[in-house]
Amino acid sequence: MSKDAVLKFYDAIENTDALKQQCKAITRPEEIVKLGAKHGYFFTGEEMTAADADYTQKREKPLITIDSSDSDKSFPQAYHYEFKCSEIPGFEEISQEVEKLEIKPDTVDIELFEKSFREFDLQFANVSPVSPEFKARYLKSLETYLDLGVEPRPEYAWSQFHLINLDRYVDHALYEDYFNSKVKLIKQLEYFFETDLRFSGSLWYPPNAYRMWHTNETQPGWRMYFVDYDNYEELTGEDRAFFRYMNPETKELVTIAEKTKVVRFFKIESAPDKLLWHCIVNRTKANRWSFGFNLSHKWMNKLLIF
Repeated sequence: MSKDAVLKFYDAIENTDALKQQCKAITRPEEIVKLGAKHGYFFTGEEMTAADADYTQKREKPLITIDSSDSDKSFPQAYHYEFKCSEIPGFEEISQEVEKLEIKPDTVDIELFEKSFREFDLQFANVSPVSPEFKARYLKSLETYLDLGVEPRPEYAWSQFHLINLDRYVDHALYEDYFNSKVKLIKQLEYFFETDLRFSGSLWYPPNAYRMWHTNETQPGWRMYFVDYDNYEELTGEDRAFFRYMNPETKELVTIAEKTKVVRFFKIESAPDKLLWHCIVNRTKANRWSFGFNLSHKWMNKLLIF
């Protein structure tokens, strides 16, 4: 098939509410290809890339947008907010749906993943973004890939990224139920928060996984993350499992010891003096899952007043 199949599928999405809603749960091209085939539109990832430029020129704005306006000034400002899911009224079914996403696809080569572990990169989490050696080391990490002897290279061959992006793995027996749960979760969250939102990432951190320092500055706005582990007893200190960020004003490193079943919010800025440098380390024997969303400031109307 040619890129025409891609453009026809995009038009179908634009004119079909159910498809548009499903696309809010998609974060990877592999998922678009699979969803297209399910509805009779057959194309490859390469054909989709070729078609995207034509489609972008035709549209005045993206197919799915999230309100990122700066209308949250009436609330106390903090660089991160965190809540236990069990303490949020009305969150019971949402929390149960999140648990259905905590999968370990059998198509992941976990031995190859473990082989790609780099102690040097994990230790980078202890280096402040304002330290003299940070910039050179960070820029080098962006360009560094391990030769793991397989093609295409898995995402964890990149020095920045020692974890599993679940949405890249669409050819395993659990995927269909996993995807349906993502779509259902979007619907539940939109009803709860009374605002549009969409998935930004679905990440599995096996033991000794990490995400090096980054800012997400090209996608400003509010982020929400559900974080969970499968073995609470392993979370015995902030040096073993943590979320860390640098306060953009004071340059202080803030380390948040991880817990099970929490929902975390923080705001991504693109201005150079407001960048939220952050990283994640899971140096435990437990598996960590993190499910991220783009959403508007309206989440505050629910969680900062209950």
